[in-house]
Amino acid sequence: MKISEFKNQEYVGYFVEHDKDICPKVVGTPHNWKRKLKLVTDHPLAKTHLSICYMFVVNGEIKKIGQTSGKGGIFDCMSLYGGAGQDDPSISRFGVISLVREEMKNGNTVEVYFQYEEQKTLTIKGAIGDITVPVPISAKVIENNCVEHYKEVSGVFPEWCFQENGQSWPLWVVESFTDYNSKRTKFKRLQEEGKK
Repeated sequence: MKISEFKNQEYVGYFVEHDKDICPKVVGTPHNWKRKLKLVTDHPLAKTHLSICYMFVVNGEIKKIGQTSGKGGIFDCMSLYGGAGQDDPSISRFGVISLVREEMKNGNTVEVYFQYEEQKTLTIKGAIGDITVPVPISAKVIENNCVEHYKEVSGVFPEWCFQENGQSWPLWVVESFTDYNSKRTKFKRLQEEGKK
């Protein structure tokens, strides 16, 4: 499904390799991932605390729909993805960034779009009286609406939403993730033994 089908999504930016190699102490990086990925953006709200539904898009096609409500906004969320493969990621985050890197290797640009809601001011019952506070809307509600629309129109979930589609990750991603975790565990154990 094309990103143009989602009228409230705004272009945020695109992924590139970071301009510096990672610390040589990080061991086990797969596929010679010597650099993190970073989001290139000039969106004025990229670092703002919002309730966000984001989409990864390649050649106009939506590949993944996700959500975040982190204080660092979409920029911090994409930094977390971009660092997968140099930390202790889940298979999901590792798998998505593996697919992003594969698209980049094939000459494609992986773009990021988002739609968001700002915090709402509500008056609620406090400890001894009413208080007025900013309250974020659940980003999951926005994501669910977008995912449901996608599935209703296309009949399936986005391509990189393997769990939702009832599919396993590609074998090369699973093998790479297993290899990475094995090397990382060994490296961390050796680091701990060196501190004794």
